[in-house]
Amino acid sequence: MRNRKEKEQLVKEMNEKFKKASMVVLTDFHGMTVAESTQLRRKLREVGGEYKVVKNTLMRYAYPGTPVEQIKDAFVGPTGIVFAYDDIVSVAKVLKEFLSSEDFHLKFKSAVIEGKPADETAIKRLAELPSREELLSQLVFTMKYPVNGIVWSLQNLLTRLVFPTAKSPSITTLNLYSFSIFFSLI
Repeated sequence: MRNRKEKEQLVKEMNEKFKKASMVVLTDFHGMTVAESTQLRRKLREVGGEYKVVKNTLMRYAYPGTPVEQIKDAFVGPTGIVFAYDDIVSVAKVLKEFLSSEDFHLKFKSAVIEGKPADETAIKRLAELPSREELLSQLVFTMKYPVNGIVWSLQNLLTRLVFPTAKSPSITTLNLYSFSIFFSLI
């Protein structure tokens, strides 16, 4: 049993987590084994998420003034709380894996994503999005592509200037290659 001071500290900590988290998902963990719970916690931790089990009576004091207050009716029965702070897509992917698998006994109750109530389909749609790293690589490619297009155009123009009538410039390919490296560095 926790004493009153420890409970007050826990309520304060959970209130801060509710305010800080971009996504909060309430789950029913009834029937989950310790091994399943440990595996869920480990996978969530790897992607920047967190899984907590706290008494519903304490949560009544923690959620007021936070977006989680919108789903307060879901704090019934055994409740596990998933927090996602930065990369909600990766956390949603882990949750989708556990919610859709018949090997795990985790059930969805309710969720708040970016301050708005959400259902299980929203979590599954989030899980289908590319990860943050994939989106960043797509952005870099999109930003780099116009520069590459200019380099290829200049290289083609240079080839036409050096070899106006020749169909295959095999003799000076090395020189053109060095010009293309020069233009790609610019």
